[in-house]
Amino acid sequence: MRTTHRTTAHTDVLVVGAGPVGLALALGLARAGVDCRVIEREPRFRDRGVRGKGVNPRTLEVFDDLGVVDAILDRGRLDLKVRTYEGSRFLREVDPAPGMRSTPDRPYAGMLLLGQHHTEAVLRDRLAGHGVTVGTDTELVSYAQDAEGVLATVRRGDRAEQLGARFLVGCDGGRSTVRKLAGIPFLGETWEEERFLMASMEVDGLDTDAMHIWNDPRLGVGALAMVPMRADGNWAVHASVGLDAESGIPAPTGDTFRRLFAERAGLPGVTLHEPVWSTVWRPTVRMVERYRDGRVLLAGDAAHCHSAAGGQGMNTGIQDAHNLSWKLAAVLRGAPDALLDSYQSERLPVARAVLAATSARHRALFGADGARALTDQFVDLAAGGSDFTGLSVGYRGGPLGRDLDDTTGIRAGDRAPDAPCTTADGTPTRLFDLFRGPHFTLLTFGGHPAPDGLPTGAAPRTPAPLRRAAVLDPDGHAARAYGLRGDAVVLVRPDGYVALTGATADPGALAEQLGGYAPVA
Repeated sequence: MRTTHRTTAHTDVLVVGAGPVGLALALGLARAGVDCRVIEREPRFRDRGVRGKGVNPRTLEVFDDLGVVDAILDRGRLDLKVRTYEGSRFLREVDPAPGMRSTPDRPYAGMLLLGQHHTEAVLRDRLAGHGVTVGTDTELVSYAQDAEGVLATVRRGDRAEQLGARFLVGCDGGRSTVRKLAGIPFLGETWEEERFLMASMEVDGLDTDAMHIWNDPRLGVGALAMVPMRADGNWAVHASVGLDAESGIPAPTGDTFRRLFAERAGLPGVTLHEPVWSTVWRPTVRMVERYRDGRVLLAGDAAHCHSAAGGQGMNTGIQDAHNLSWKLAAVLRGAPDALLDSYQSERLPVARAVLAATSARHRALFGADGARALTDQFVDLAAGGSDFTGLSVGYRGGPLGRDLDDTTGIRAGDRAPDAPCTTADGTPTRLFDLFRGPHFTLLTFGGHPAPDGLPTGAAPRTPAPLRRAAVLDPDGHAARAYGLRGDAVVLVRPDGYVALTGATADPGALAEQLGGYAPVA
């Protein structure tokens, strides 16, 4: 078969991979007015499966900022109880609902259950509203880069084309073609001794108000897990398996799952139907030593893979994308190229910490007393102390933040909390309403007006539009969330993290801070 070549128009950013990470990145770019193209090697979009089914509170805040959180919440579920068993013996039920109650500074709490394919569908719909569609059945073959951009060769069927872009971002998963072509080592290990069968299927006879987890002294809670997925009308089923001396790993068929259920659960009156989707999965614990090679960058599983324990994979990748999108947009407007180096300096330590935490969690959950570790995890969530919310992630001490004094308890690099408040004319609002969009937000609390002499929209020497908001806090929610000790100014980045704090809105200090992200004069 003859392959034909053609050259197409250039784009600002070529995103390789249309999973939730690539889609979130493209959406962040598109809303900032950046021209981007998204390609996906699979010929059709996923419409089933059980991967990436936990959406944590920080990712829900990202989705709020991107304008899709209502659609995500409508499809997902927050109110599941957790029941643990050993064989047919019931151990315990935990209701994590107390930890899922929203607070003024944390409007989204708990882990939302929603299949990754639904998250992708919502993001694609929103992206299409910006005029960007995904090119399916399109595979990256190679690329070359120079100081001006990247020239990528992609294949669709028997047609090859060359796409020019100023930047290329690999969001193409653990087997990333982009990472391999860039020659970036993927350091770590695959846990060859562990295999998990995963499936999506109808199940009769189980209470759909709870996820059901079976513990075994040899397998921990890897023995069997069954989670009702409301949006799909079926169940996610997981089971740890070992190597069979004769046939290796058992196939993830209905017969296999029914046999495992009979052996490990044995509850009467429960029927498992044939899977509509199934796979074999093994944990991989790896990460890159760098996120960037010139004009080529990595995000999500292309940069870090780890155990699914704690549900952090998709969430960490989406938060990578949210960190990167505004920086790419700023550099494309003329900001210093060094701004992109802060992507690695901020996100690589996060990936390293997530890898360590999920590995430790995995060993606890799949050890002899996994049921206790699991229920302790949900009890901790119910108490509001879970570290798997993503809300504690921040960039204190990083290169992009500055604290002028100690007026605020919140520090540069911290997540900017939500709070109900009013604008200067008394109109009720939320801080997240003020943050939503691709702009920086300059909050002034108390008697200091927003300073004159700074731009209110896209203008020379600003990295993004700047929105100024004098905030009144009649109920003290913002004061508590931000640790205010008097009149204060807080500058919030487009990704919802604090860039500057101080007692006064000094135009010189603000201009200097913004200058670090701004186009070169």
